[in-house]
Amino acid sequence: MTLLRSRIQRWIGLLGVYFTAQSLTQLAGILAGILVVRHLPVGEFALYTLASSVTALLAIASDLGSTSSLLHFYRGAEARGERFADYVGAVLDLRRTAFAIGSVMLLVAAPFVGAARGFGRGESFAAASIVLVTVWCQIGSSIRLVLIRLAARYGAAYRAELAGGLFRLGAIALLVAISRLSSLAALAVGALAAVLVFAFADSPAAHPKRGDRAAARKSVGRYLLPTLPSALYFALQGPLTIWLAATFGNTRSIAEVGALGRLALVVGMLSGLSGAVLVPRLAGIADPRAFAVSFLRYGALLGAMAGSLLLSAALVPDLFLAILGPHYRGLEREFLLLIAAASLSMLGAFVANVNLSRGWTRLQAAALAGEVSVQAVLIATVPLATTAGVIWFQLGSAAAGITFQLAIFLVGFRRPEWAAWN
Repeated sequence: MTLLRSRIQRWIGLLGVYFTAQSLTQLAGILAGILVVRHLPVGEFALYTLASSVTALLAIASDLGSTSSLLHFYRGAEARGERFADYVGAVLDLRRTAFAIGSVMLLVAAPFVGAARGFGRGESFAAASIVLVTVWCQIGSSIRLVLIRLAARYGAAYRAELAGGLFRLGAIALLVAISRLSSLAALAVGALAAVLVFAFADSPAAHPKRGDRAAARKSVGRYLLPTLPSALYFALQGPLTIWLAATFGNTRSIAEVGALGRLALVVGMLSGLSGAVLVPRLAGIADPRAFAVSFLRYGALLGAMAGSLLLSAALVPDLFLAILGPHYRGLEREFLLLIAAASLSMLGAFVANVNLSRGWTRLQAAALAGEVSVQAVLIATVPLATTAGVIWFQLGSAAAGITFQLAIFLVGFRRPEWAAWN
């Protein structure tokens, strides 16, 4: 009984601190996003939405699972008596190389793509430049935050994220107050917020000494190899709905999908709980039975939270949509679908990250083939010229994603040798 009480108190403390810090951080992000939605004209917000989607793509494409691999190598390096710092350096090298390649492609393509969607080439190039600054800082800060959390310094991680969120909210509010808010100004504020998080998340472990990292690079490459196709696929999923709206719809469709996505950021708080607390704790559990019990508990916790959000979206959609302002009225059904899609995506990401942390990567290529097949069917059958059609596509994709990841989890748990890449 004493042990149970101790565990309950520990988790109340962990969740209390997390939700206090993350509630403030996420609330700041949501409020800043709402200010941008309400005060930018539809055309300006469409450019902001496209640039934000490219930021997400480049950040994920420069990662491809390498940052989360540190959770896997942290446990393995400690058991084998290896230098964990070599793995940190190897991941940094890989991410910076991928970023350099993506930067060249973005700067070359941005003016032409922007012009095709009705934006000026100059402002498209400026937006791309701001995106690169933002992503460069996000690369460093994401690795730093993982290292801080692995050291159980959750407070330092929360303070860094909170500083960035509050700065962004304050700066956007100031721009609104002085009537100087524009798409480029909002993007620049996001870049400065990323710089602030990068600075606050600094730690000695984030500066590994130069040494022979060849073995670490080889190990990280071997770990990533079977997941590269699925990682590239995942990198496209975040901005895919925006691009579908841009391809099959019009500027208003881009703005509506982007605006509704701002309301779905509340689900991001649950995703943050998964990455910041739940998956790192699962990564350190060696006993299979204890691992399975904890996985089910954490999944049930996330599912219950997502269910409450979905119920709220079904009961009082007008209350949420009123936040977006008069430009986005009448999107009740689309909002409910988006919350459902975001919830499934959040749960699927939790399962996928658990699979990666356990090294169950062999079947990821098969899962990718299944998900691509489902999306091909959706593209052929769903009316993507409408906002609702784009969100139906997102919901179907999320359902397929969590289904395949759960299948990999079950195989990995029962037959690890079938799921692990040797």
